[in-house]
Formats: sequence, C-alpha cells, structure tokens
Amino acid sequence: MRTGVRSVAAGTLALVSAAAGSLAAQGSQRVARSAQPAMAVSAEAKLAPAQGLLRTLAGTWHFEMRFAGNFDGPADVSGTRVFTPLFDSLRLEWTEQLDHSTLLGQGVVGFDEKSGRFFSSGIYSGGSTPEFMTGTLDDGQPLVTFTPLPFGPDAKAFALNVIDTDHFTVTTLDRAWRAVFTRQQPQ
Repeated sequence: MRTGVRSVAAGTLALVSAAAGSLAAQGSQRVARSAQPAMAVSAEAKLAPAQGLLRTLAGTWHFEMRFAGNFDGPADVSGTRVFTPLFDSLRLEWTEQLDHSTLLGQGVVGFDEKSGRFFSSGIYSGGSTPEFMTGTLDDGQPLVTFTPLPFGPDAKAFALNVIDTDHFTVTTLDRAWRAVFTRQQPQ
C-alpha cells in the first residue's frame, strides 16, 4: 500500500510540475517576492491632503438628508451648513440651520498634525449631549471615516467623502442615513 501512496504522490508532483512548465511555456513567469508589510503613511505625509480637504469644505453648503429606505423621495431633512476657518488651515468651525425647523447645530472639525488624525465635535439644539469623533484619512481618496470616542453618547460612525469641489457626502457606516452636500455659490 505504501507503494501506491508513493505512486499517487509522485504522479501528483509530476502533474503539478508539468502544469507549471506549460504556464512558463505560455510566457508566464514565476516571480519570487518577499512579503512586505504595507508602510503606514506618516502623520506628516497626511498633512497636505488634510489641509486640502479642509480647504475644500470651507464655505456654505446646502444639504439633503435621507434616512434608510428613502432612495428617490423628497429629502427627509434639509438645511444649510457653513464651514469657516478657525485659527488656521487645520480647523473649521461649522454652524447648521435646518430648513422648516428651529433646530440648530454647531461644532468643529479639524486635523491633528501630531497624530495624523481628524477630529470632530458637534452639538445640536435637539440633543442632550455633544458628539466627539476621531477620524482617519484614506490614503487613496478624499475620504475620512469618523468613529465616536468611547466616552461619548451613542453616536454613529460615519464617512465623509469629498466627491468634487462642489459636492460631498456624509453617510453612517450602518447606512441609517446619508446626506449630500452641495456648495452654495456666493450671491
């Protein structure tokens, strides 16, 4: 029986070797590569993209928010959010007014150049506690994923995605709601 097992193993090895040889004959090459861990982008390398993203957000925006399941109906909530520079190019203060409501919001969004992370805080007149978030910038696109700090209320993690200089979206990671922001041109 050992001879049979050895024959099967030898036959399998021969088939694998033949297949590899036929691939090489078809122009394929085997390339030996050592496994290299992806290099984490340093905080300094994230500074310029973060400044660019914050510079893009500065201005007046109209937003429309839709809750889960509302794909093509009128917006569930709409309003205006204004981002203004606060101290330097790394921090923006924002204020928000909902259309057809007296609810207000305000907060700060910015970038900490030491940690290479974004931060966000917000408080709303209809809420009881402020939200505190920390965010990471995607290395390949203008996308920041914010997650709530552990001592804060039950805020939802969300992603802020800059589409172009006149549009960005904010979407909760659980897809409970999404908002589309459109830049308002000065009049």
